[in-house]
Order: sequence, then C-alpha cells, then structure tokens
Amino acid sequence: MDLSWVSEMSNGVMDAPEPQGKAIALGNRLLTVEETTLALRGEITRLRREVENGGGSGGGGGWFEPPRARFAWRRAEEPDSATTDFSPYDHRVDDSVIIEGERGKLFLNRFDLEGDTPDFTAAVAALNAMPRVLRVLGDGAAETPDVSIVIPIYGQLAYTLNCLESLFRQDSQYSAELIVIDDCSPDVSGSYLPEVADIRYHLQPKNGGFIRSCNTGGAMARGRFVLMLNNDTRVVPGWLDGLLDSFSLFPKAGLVGSKLFYADGSLQEAGGIIWRNGNCWNYGRNDDPNRPEYSHARQVDYISGCSIVLPTSLWHALGGFDPLFTPAYCEDADLCLRVAALGYEVWMQPQSRIVHYEGKTSGTDTGKGVKAYQITNTRKLYLRWREKLETHRRDPEAPYSERERSVRRRILVVDVSAPTPNQDAGSVQTVLALKVCHRLGYKAHFVAEDNWLFQDRYTTDLQKTGVECAYAPYDLGFTNYIRRYGHLFDAILVYRYHILERVIDDIRAYAKDACLLFHVADLHFLRQQREAELAGDSEKQAEAAEVKARELAIIAAADCTITHSTIEAEVLASELPGAPVAVWPLMYEVFGTSQTFAERRDICFLGGYRHTPNVDAVMYFISDIFPLIRAADPSIRFIIAGANAPQSVRELAGDGIEFVGLVEDLRDLFDRCRVFVCPLRYGAGAKGKVMSALSYGLPIVSSAIGVEGAGLADEEHVLVADSPEDFASATLRLYNDETLWNRLSRAGQVLLEEHFSTGMGAQVLNSAIDRAHAARMSLAPDQHVVFDIGVAQRNIADFAGD
Repeated sequence: MDLSWVSEMSNGVMDAPEPQGKAIALGNRLLTVEETTLALRGEITRLRREVENGGGSGGGGGWFEPPRARFAWRRAEEPDSATTDFSPYDHRVDDSVIIEGERGKLFLNRFDLEGDTPDFTAAVAALNAMPRVLRVLGDGAAETPDVSIVIPIYGQLAYTLNCLESLFRQDSQYSAELIVIDDCSPDVSGSYLPEVADIRYHLQPKNGGFIRSCNTGGAMARGRFVLMLNNDTRVVPGWLDGLLDSFSLFPKAGLVGSKLFYADGSLQEAGGIIWRNGNCWNYGRNDDPNRPEYSHARQVDYISGCSIVLPTSLWHALGGFDPLFTPAYCEDADLCLRVAALGYEVWMQPQSRIVHYEGKTSGTDTGKGVKAYQITNTRKLYLRWREKLETHRRDPEAPYSERERSVRRRILVVDVSAPTPNQDAGSVQTVLALKVCHRLGYKAHFVAEDNWLFQDRYTTDLQKTGVECAYAPYDLGFTNYIRRYGHLFDAILVYRYHILERVIDDIRAYAKDACLLFHVADLHFLRQQREAELAGDSEKQAEAAEVKARELAIIAAADCTITHSTIEAEVLASELPGAPVAVWPLMYEVFGTSQTFAERRDICFLGGYRHTPNVDAVMYFISDIFPLIRAADPSIRFIIAGANAPQSVRELAGDGIEFVGLVEDLRDLFDRCRVFVCPLRYGAGAKGKVMSALSYGLPIVSSAIGVEGAGLADEEHVLVADSPEDFASATLRLYNDETLWNRLSRAGQVLLEEHFSTGMGAQVLNSAIDRAHAARMSLAPDQHVVFDIGVAQRNIADFAGD
C-alpha cells in the first residue's frame, strides 16, 4: 500500500485522497477527544488533592464543621465568558446569580440610575414598554392572584425600578399582583412609581417605618400567598416558583424564604441561626454560596425578611410583623418563631435566589439610624423567646449542626450518578426513595459514587426537595467523602453490586454506626443468565456465573438487601438462606387518564436504551410481532419512546413506526396511545416502564418476564403473552375491545393506589432499616421488640384503677 501521501500531507505538500482524508479527520477528532479526556482526568486529580488537603472534620471546640478549601468560581471571575469556553468542572450551582447581577448592572447603567443624572423618565418608559413575562394581575382583575408581592420602599428609586424590572422578567407558572408601599420616600419615588404600569402603588399617610409598611401591604393582599420583598433586591430566574413550589414539597411549611446573595455573588445568607442569647446569624455569610451545605432546602430557625412568603391566611392569623419591633429588625426572626410555635415549619429554598443590595435603605452601621434598632430588638427577641431558646446552642457553637437543628437522623444514598427520572424508570424510584426517607424523618444525603460533576438539572432537582448532594470540587472521591461525613449517618443505602463492591470497605471503616442496605436495582446475574440462554452463548453464561458469585458475596456482606421483585426475593432465599431480604414495592403516583378509549390511537413502548433488554425488545417486536398486527390492521402505528437510543433503534422509524426519543411529560405519550406493549425477552427485577403506563391508566400487553415479581395478574391487570402470534392477538384484542380496555385501565390504577404508594414504600423501608440494624448487631429480627406506648398507657391506666 502506498502511504507516501501521509508524509507529504504532513509537510503541507498535498491533500490526502478522499478516503484517507476522512480517516485522518476522524483520527484528529479522536485525538481531540482523548486530549479533552486527559485534561479532565488531570482536573479530577488536582481537585482530589485539594479536597484531601482541605482537611477532615475541621471546626473548633471539638464539634464538626466541613473544610473550607477555596475554589475558583469562573462565572464570577469571568461573567462575560461564553459557557462554551467552560469545562464541566467550571459550572456551579449559583451561576445564574452572576448572570442576573450583570443584567441588573446593565439596567442601572443604561439610565445612569446610580449616577449624577439619572433618567428616571426613560427608565419608567422602558418598564412600561417591556413585555410582562410574569403574569401580573392589576387592580381590576377578577382573577385571584396566586401571590401578592409586597414591596415596602423608603427612597432608593433606582433600586425599586431595578427590582421591578427583574420581576417583570420572572418566568413563572404562578400569577401575581405587585403592591408597592411608599413610606413617604424623601426622594422622587412618589413622582415616578405611580406611572409604572401593572403595579398597585400606595402612599402611606405618614412615615411609620418598615413594619407598618409591610403590614399595610399584607392587609391589601388579595393573593393566596403574601410575599414580602425588599426593594433593594433583584430576583433571579426561578425565584418565585422555587418559593411557592415548596409548599407542595413540604406540606407542613408555614413560611419559606430565599437564598440571599450580595451584588458580587458572594453569599449573604442560606437560612438563619438563632443562638441561645437571641443573636441571629446569617448562615454562610461571605462564604462560597455553591457549597453543598448551602445549596439544598432546609428547615431553619429563621429567614431574613427581604424575601419571605406565607399563606395569606397564616399572615393574617399572626397579625403580620409584630409592631413591638418597630421600626425594623428582628421582626422576621420573631415571625418565624411564631410560625414554628403554631406547629408549622420554616424552610430556606435555595432554588429561590435574590441579589440583595444590602444597606441601600437603612445602611449597615448599627451605631446610628434605623440600623441601631438591631441591637435593641435583639434584646426584645431574647426576652420573648428565652425559654424556647434554651434548647439552642451558645453562639457560635457547631453552626453546621445548628443550621438544621430539627435533624435527628440521617441516611446516605449512593448510586452511580445523579438520578435522571425523565430518562429511566429506575431513577424515578431513586427519587421516590429519597422522598420516602424524608417521610420517615431522615435527612437524606446523596452521593454519585462514579460521577462527581455537579449536574445542573438533576442535582438541583434533588436539592430543591431537601437532599444534600455531594459534588466536585467541594467533595471528590468516596473515600474522602465518607471519611469526612461517615460518622453522621444512621443508615446507608447503596444501589448496584459493583458500586457496593467499591465502597463497602470504606463504609465499614468510617461509618461504624450506620446499618448498610444494598439495593440490587435488579439481579444482574439473573438478567445475564437469561440473555445468555436466549442467545445460546456459553461465554456469556460464564460471565453470568462470575457476576453471580460477586453479587451473592456482596449480598451476604450487607446488613439487609432490597429488591423490587418477589421473584428475586425467592431466588435469594434459595441461594442465601437467612440473608435479610426486603421486597420494596415500586412506588408510583397515580396520574390517571384524561383521554377516552375512542380518542386514542396506536401502540407504544417506553424504555431507557442503555439497558440492552429494551433494545432487544424493540427489535424483536418490530421483526416478529408488529408485522402480524399490521397485517390485521394497517392503520395501527408503533411509537418508540425513551432516552439514549442507539442509531439502530432510531433507524427503525418509517412504515408505521415513529421514533420520538426522550419524552419529558409522559402524559404526552401515554394519553395519545391505546395500548402499551412490553415484549421483553430477558431481564430481571420489576419493570418500571410497566408501572408507569399503569399510573396513567394505559392498559398493557406484556411478556411474562415484563410483569414478573410485581403482583400483576393476567386478564385482571394486564394481558400476558409470549409467542409472537399470541402477543399480536392479545394486542389486537385489547386495541379493539373498549370494555376490556376500561376494565384493565381502572384495575391497574387501583392496584397502584393500594400496593405501590409511597406510604407502602415507607413501611417497607422502615422495616428494612430495622432488620439491618438487628443484623449489624447480630440479632435475629425477633430478638428485639419495639416499645408499644399505647399498651404501656393502658397498663398505667389499669394500674391506677386498681
């Protein structure tokens, strides 16, 4: 073969022939990928060293505090840089704050609002001309707003206009009214704000202070919620939804507040701590806001009042801010304590972010002006709540623990990566498992053992629900993490045997008090055995045998093993008699159907295609089953949905087959189709795709493997068929029989409601943890008895009667 052109091309003498040129181009791309990979590995190594050098527990006085190693924040240092220039490790939780801060600078500079010749007229005109992204309801609106946003002001017109501009940009599912209360501003606010469209402007009859202005605005509120917002703020995208969504996420919430940032992006507050002496701390002040401990929703002592929201009914029941603290300061801490005294919870929601230009109204000097009341009112706060505060630590002891004083027990959940519930059913179960942990009273922590990158959507979705997530650069490497935090955990739940193999020694070394639960996800060796048998592949059978030995060894080493499948539980009972095993039901919310039988067409399949049984199922269905269905009814189409599909699946589209890929809202798929098919030929575990279809009332035709271990009965909840002819016949029968369709649709939903709820999941997990603790202490499950307080109380009553 003549390769002389290679050396000539490298010297720039000639271009490569077309085939060779493509090969060289491909090689160059591969080299670029390899260089990027090596660079990322180098970055991981560097970060790992920094984390290790950051120390262990840290803190003083013997209490625990995470290390405070400093890391660069590229978005803050280079706010104008394109995101495409950033490496994966450059992205941070709070990048959006820097972007919004820059947008605020542009608005203020555009009209010289902080300069000597501010053009307020042009600024107001610009506000009136801009489209309202936020659905703002004015005075005359018949509709009740979801939230009334009350903005008390005393001068500082520039910052009020800046605040309003960010509010008008706020993209939210909620409607709002904007109420501006002017406390007789000494500047020209009263001349310009009445001209701003879509706000309710109210001028106080006389200057009465911040508390009176807030209470006036609260009395005017028509919304279901009332939200107090300082005028020297700029709200970040997601701010409003983050606040109001929290009341659904945390049903006992009575007050929710935002995460607060200074104008330079540094942290002002991630919730507040009230110490025993009444002093109030802005937790995390001046620290890097992106640290994990600041970036998840938490119950807190109080939230600074510059961005808080309550149900309007609760605000009125409490009488708003207490005039005892007039004109200002400590009224927010007092309000939070009163909310808690009524049995409600106070939450900090970090997905709700604001830039707070602190001190623009009252200054920062506590020795003069309104700010001087901060010292006096701290004393009032202490005298009112001193008995309550006796359970608090002394200032400044153990702030890491005091930041969430209500936490009594913690669980760590470990998986390969952050769950992606829009891509695979297993991730849905992981998310629900974390929710169940919260329901049982555990503070949940999550570690992605293999992928330490902060993942903007998936990590923040967990943080929003109160899960504390570990991610680079603040945490890196499981050994580093568990060595630092292991002593905190009461229970540890690890998914997948190959993950537990890598971490079990560290868990036993550094989390000695924690019971260890192993979630099989599905029995890998069982799935591989079935695949090998289907293919008649002796090499795959040997691989399955090796996996079986490893998987059973790790099950024997765990304190309790969890499976979703009764079949797998039977297999483990046979293979490892005596090993504690719990069958944890797949958990689903029942969404129900919004479309009738007659309004639907076509059949569908949903799966994550990194899972090879799903790829095989689609190929098998199209080659062996779908032609039989089309021969009987050519109008029926097959919809293939799901994430991460290989090209071989994508290329199946055409001739009655539609490939739609990732579906963000499953209702868009399930409500258009008449039948869900699950033609799996091998696999293991209970199948989330099947339960997802049932949750939307979509009836199913499945192979036996597709419904095994989940308690689904043929002809009662689903139709079961295995041969291509039987599968096609069952699909056509269900597709054309409206009575059968309605019966199966309803039966599936009832089954989920009764046996696959999060309430049922909570019972099973609680029992599994109990069994794991017993096993860890070498006790049989019947060798410890739970104290029954009801029986004891009856015995006391009987004794008293005697």
